[in-house]
Amino acid sequence: MAPKLRSTRIVSRLVLLALLGVAAAADEPKEAPKPGGRVTVNKERVKCAPERVPCEEGSKTRIVVEQDVSVSLEIKQKPTGACAATVDLEYAQRDAIARVTGAIENTQCAASSGDYVLAVTIRDAKGEVSTLEFPQEWARKDAEPVKFALDLPIGPNVDLTNVRTRRLRCTCAEPTENEKP
Repeated sequence: MAPKLRSTRIVSRLVLLALLGVAAAADEPKEAPKPGGRVTVNKERVKCAPERVPCEEGSKTRIVVEQDVSVSLEIKQKPTGACAATVDLEYAQRDAIARVTGAIENTQCAASSGDYVLAVTIRDAKGEVSTLEFPQEWARKDAEPVKFALDLPIGPNVDLTNVRTRRLRCTCAEPTENEKP
């Protein structure tokens, strides 16, 4: 009888090893990685310390799947017809407000748009000079000048000394005759 007991022990150990092998294989990713993809598998043995609650002893598997993704973007080309706009403006101080009126003209194309910065120079009660900047945008669909009237806050107890435009940009909605192919 002793030989049967020994063979039963050997077979049961082999069955146990086979089951452990199947359980370990169950942790692995089922699908093969696609071309260009990367799969990383990290296994750690976890032992419970008395201060960690709740905790299960065993192994912890972390699988990270990375895949390269191709993206195509269509970017519409902006109009390239640059133009030379001019600004005529008038300004006056009304207490803590700078009233600025003016017109933007462009003789190169009818439909156009752009942006500019109104630079407002002030002098405070101590005599110190500083410049405040107010970004603005403009657009037109015809050949008429763009008129504007703005009330810009400059603060109390200051004197308005100057208002001018900076970084005036202009773009024609359609390329000018010189730029057409």
